[in-house]
Amino acid sequence: MTEPGGGKAAGTAVAAAVVAVACTACCVLPFTLPAVVLASAGSLIAVFDHAHGLMTILSIAVVICAWGWIVWRSRTRGLKIRSSVLAAMCAATVLTATAALWPVMGPAVFQALGVAKKPKHPAG
Repeated sequence: MTEPGGGKAAGTAVAAAVVAVACTACCVLPFTLPAVVLASAGSLIAVFDHAHGLMTILSIAVVICAWGWIVWRSRTRGLKIRSSVLAAMCAATVLTATAALWPVMGPAVFQALGVAKKPKHPAG
């Protein structure tokens, strides 16, 4: 035999649990979602960082092939290279050279901007 009001207590407990879950989803999700998104973005950045060398080599090969193709087509067809093509290829060359030289230039650029970590001098 159940005590009088036992069903009401169980119903109230279930309702309180459902409300608690709803409040948790409503209030906690805005705090946890940015952390999950940033963690995912961080892992993508780490993957891209490991692919930097391969992508730079691929980019150099593509730029060299594109310059070769443009010069070859210009000479075989006897056409003048458009200034827009030259501008795009010069931009691609500068960006590719910057990416290739970044491991060498990066520390100097950060130091010049003042955002590099300064070495700590030992106390003494």
